Amino acid sequence: MSHAVVSPTRRMSSCRPWLVLGVLALGTLAGCQGAPTPQDVLDVESPQARHARRAAEHAVKPQETFGSGATRIALITALMAPSGEAVRERDIRDGASLAIDEVGGGQLSLLVENTDGSPQQIQEAAKRLASQNVALIALSVADVPVSTVRQGLGSSRAPLLVLRGNGAERPAGTFAFVSDRIDSAVEGASYAVASGRKRLVVLLPSDVSAAERQRLDRGLAGYGIKPALVAVTGTTAFTGDAASKTTLKDTDGVLLVGSGDPDVGTLSQLKANGYLKSNAMIVGSSGWANAAYKRPELAGSHLCLFGPENGSRMTSRYLDRYERAAGTDAAYGFDVIALAAGLVRSQGETAITQESLRSPNGFIGAAAAFRFEKNGSVERTCAIYQVTSGSVKLLDPAPRSF
Repeated sequence: MSHAVVSPTRRMSSCRPWLVLGVLALGTLAGCQGAPTPQDVLDVESPQARHARRAAEHAVKPQETFGSGATRIALITALMAPSGEAVRERDIRDGASLAIDEVGGGQLSLLVENTDGSPQQIQEAAKRLASQNVALIALSVADVPVSTVRQGLGSSRAPLLVLRGNGAERPAGTFAFVSDRIDSAVEGASYAVASGRKRLVVLLPSDVSAAERQRLDRGLAGYGIKPALVAVTGTTAFTGDAASKTTLKDTDGVLLVGSGDPDVGTLSQLKANGYLKSNAMIVGSSGWANAAYKRPELAGSHLCLFGPENGSRMTSRYLDRYERAAGTDAAYGFDVIALAAGLVRSQGETAITQESLRSPNGFIGAAAAFRFEKNGSVERTCAIYQVTSGSVKLLDPAPRSF
């Protein structure tokens, strides 16, 4: 599939209105001017009581329904697992629930089946959902075979979104929904090339799989990027020999997929031996650990990251409702509903089909723009951040379209 390289200038373009943080007008408190009475004091809810009340409101039940719209969207989780609810799945469910209120427009309802994660319960949940004529199903359970859900759905033609990465196995006709370090690396390399870098060296961590390597090669080729060298860190030494000098001459970009000691050590070798131009751009990936931001060797690096932008309407609403920050998983849950809402709003209740999900124009959600390829893989735009002062700073917001 061909890709259009997104220039840094274009990345600064339009922003979806509902994602822009509005200015909240503060009301004027009216009422008695005197000191509070004892009853007034008793009516004030303590932070601990508020936390307990909200926890009870959002407690997990086997079946949950949010909204009352005619078009039914389903989510199957493993939040009833014996080990307790996973933060990732809790965030996905809460993001989806929030989206019903924020973008559902009264046209959608969300049916959540919280299972213990076993194939038996997941298949039973799928059967119940099939009998309720759901239009779209999302699966957040990480390790159950996707075929289990398909078997439970029987003859239902509802599209199935799997909240796993593009590299995970899934049957034909299902859609991946999570972007990973390879997707991030490919988009980051595209940004470097669009910024004028011409000779790129790719450094892969030792744990990269053959499937990931193939995906990276295909992704870079899709953008017309031909690296000067692709090497695995910890196994390749960059000394001052003539062959290395010839291969690495005028290197002005390094794609560093990992951030462990071998990865940083290899990058330091390139710098120490004078292989990198003074303006060389170091591009990381979403696979970097947060601790990497504090390493002086990686200061100034660029990262292409997926997820909601701080200060957006979605992150503000999420924080207000759940009293915690919205991360990438919450944005994925939100975007399952945003996708459905966009189709139903523009094309009607029967708009959600395999074909409509593959629209080349894609969709807009909390985690920027996304679309599906013919094989069901997901492609997302991402924001560019720079590593500075032990953290990351937003340089370039994610494009809102392809």
